[in-house]
Amino acid sequence: MKIAFDLRRIKNPGIGRYMKCLVEAVVPQATEHEYLLIMPPDGHDELEVMGPAIEKVASSLKYYSIHEQLALPGFLRRNRVDLLHSPHFNVPLLSPCPTVVTIHDVIYLACKEDLGSFVGRSYYRAMMAASVRLAKRIITDSDYSRRDIVELLNGDPDKIDVIYPGVDEHFQKVSDRGIITSTIAKYGISAPYILYTGIYKPRKNHAGLVRAFQLFGQQGQNAELVIAGPTAEGEQELKRLASELGVAAKVKFTGFVDDADLPALYSGARLYACASLYEGFGFTILEAMACGVPVVSSQATSLPEVAGDAALLADASNPEEFSQALVAAFSQDGLRADLIEKGFRNCQRFQWQEAARQTRAVYAKALRTSAPRAVPA
Repeated sequence: MKIAFDLRRIKNPGIGRYMKCLVEAVVPQATEHEYLLIMPPDGHDELEVMGPAIEKVASSLKYYSIHEQLALPGFLRRNRVDLLHSPHFNVPLLSPCPTVVTIHDVIYLACKEDLGSFVGRSYYRAMMAASVRLAKRIITDSDYSRRDIVELLNGDPDKIDVIYPGVDEHFQKVSDRGIITSTIAKYGISAPYILYTGIYKPRKNHAGLVRAFQLFGQQGQNAELVIAGPTAEGEQELKRLASELGVAAKVKFTGFVDDADLPALYSGARLYACASLYEGFGFTILEAMACGVPVVSSQATSLPEVAGDAALLADASNPEEFSQALVAAFSQDGLRADLIEKGFRNCQRFQWQEAARQTRAVYAKALRTSAPRAVPA
């Protein structure tokens, strides 16, 4: 069987990590198949999988374009593909082979402010609905996202499989204090610090975190708040807020952080804080746990499902409540030790080898439902 992966977005943060880790786990488990990896023109070095049954093909087809809808079916047919897995919600509407689609979340339907364009949201809804209808099987990252797909897109719950992604092995506790010290110096950080990593979006609730951090300081705690990741859309607004609250000198914006620096940045933090109000999964709280950092997390959407009993959960829409959780996890040594131990255990629930095994089972289901029915005698 020839399986194609549409990996044209493998260089994107977040979804790209999912694509890379999934493919690198699936392919070695099922060497009896052939694999066609559809890559972006500059993405050939993103994957560490090689073999005679693996072919990488560069594609310049633009995502969400009419051209891709016209060109992809012919491409799949010419390459005799038996099954297409799109690890994003975009699938060819006239696919010549069964498709499996991963829908990580329905953020732009649930959080319209994340996509301001009405035309963009309309296209997103139309393509998402088409993928839900046409795909033989749908994979999603959490039970919460599964409910959203059913409720907001009228998805058939019987063809949706929840498969937890794994924690990338890249994220491990860094014990070398020299590496940690040089990394935080590189980004202008002074210890101790509370860390949050992620792009800026209104639903990520950076402003709520800054407000909680101000209340944290008013309770006699001394730390920096480090916001790591691209925040171009909202950085000036957040800086104004921090200035108004009198904490501007203690709130640091690193901008983009190299992947190689992330484990040390996590490991050096006194605390990881995620105040997001909507997540389809929540990779960053697991990355922090894997690096041995106590986690305070919002109790919204999928985050309690992912955190289990290993994070201190609080209402992130209530800065007073969230600040109390920050103080407790920052200052109480017994609680901190408990959260760290539980965090390591919690990460065991999220393994790429297990995700790959379950994904292969989904492929088998998709092919079974696509097989022609026998004609009665």
